Amino acid sequence: MLTETTGRSPQDLAAELAGLKAVDDWPSVWSGPPEGGTRQFYDWCARYGWEPGTIDRTLELRTRSGGEWTFFAEVGDSWTPLRALGHYTWQVSAGSGDENGAVHAAAAEVWPAYLKAAEEVLGAPSWSGNWDSADFPEPPRPDYWSDREDRMETRSPYRFAYWAPDERVPGQPFIVLHQSLSFQAWTTAEPGGSAIALDVFAPTEFLSGDR
Repeated sequence: MLTETTGRSPQDLAAELAGLKAVDDWPSVWSGPPEGGTRQFYDWCARYGWEPGTIDRTLELRTRSGGEWTFFAEVGDSWTPLRALGHYTWQVSAGSGDENGAVHAAAAEVWPAYLKAAEEVLGAPSWSGNWDSADFPEPPRPDYWSDREDRMETRSPYRFAYWAPDERVPGQPFIVLHQSLSFQAWTTAEPGGSAIALDVFAPTEFLSGDR
């Protein structure tokens, strides 16, 4: 039996993206929060409607719409500056290897709904397609998404869409919606899984080595 572990729907994804669109000062987000546990830290979180979960090493926050996000630092364990935010919007796993075909079927069924939900908030993506598409875009930075050589080996991301930032607005992120299929899902030896994740990347000019 397949098990979905996020409990999040396409409508929930749309709500998360609407919350991101309401952020009016992305440079301040990428600069990172003040020291965890301080009043300034909680004020910084409250400014964006974020409620902190863990504040040791990994910064995890919950949004007004109930989504759980992980904030990733550019270097090491420091939160300042930040380079990306990550959120799982759908995740399913098989109970046994012979259910891996059902994992593939479920992944193919749900992807269009989550992509449509994102499009309703963000508009048409800059590009969308599959891992083996001939015109799959190369990442602006290697840590944004896999290059062609890696994709040909791992088939990851399996399905993909991204929205490039409006360069007229300082700090606006690259927004990436992508679906993965675990390597186990390609066999019947072990139970596999699939996930749809939302990654929000700082634009290159806000990251070291690209200024």
